[in-house]
Amino acid sequence: PWYASNTDLTIPGARGIAPGNGAAVEVVRIATGAEPQVAGKPLPPMHRETILRTGAQRPLVVGDRLDTDIEGAFNGEVDSLLVLTGVTDGATLLAAPPQHRPTYVDADLRGLLTGQPEVTGDADGGFRCGGWTATAGAERLELTGDGGALDGLRALCAAAWTAGGEQGCGLDSGKVLARLGW
Repeated sequence: PWYASNTDLTIPGARGIAPGNGAAVEVVRIATGAEPQVAGKPLPPMHRETILRTGAQRPLVVGDRLDTDIEGAFNGEVDSLLVLTGVTDGATLLAAPPQHRPTYVDADLRGLLTGQPEVTGDADGGFRCGGWTATAGAERLELTGDGGALDGLRALCAAAWTAGGEQGCGLDSGKVLARLGW
């Protein structure tokens, strides 16, 4: 039997993005033609066992990858916090399909110590967070207002994910993300 702890293809490193455990898993898979049993993210067994062992009432999965960390939380039906210190960028986040959409988004682990501002919908189909309002236009996402970049990103997530539905959002986000410095 062959077991893999996770399939993260890349990891953040001091010099940028580096190969992760998933890259080694792929090499062995190609060389042997065998398929591993994945014990960790994004599959629920290790998450479930951790919850059982700790007695967690409201577990929170924290991670920097949509396809393993956040999908693991989705599969385990628990909340998640995406920290933007790793491999996920704004455009990838906005285009995420439902299983890759985090409950919360913050710049880094300090987000564990602060509350997340509420994102609200308005009658015109826009989504507000902080001083920002985001809407999904015919071809691109729109952003008006002012405030913290994370609040703008949170409002954009609501607009993009609503517009994208089950498929993920394919609208152009380059201009609004540049405005926020992402």
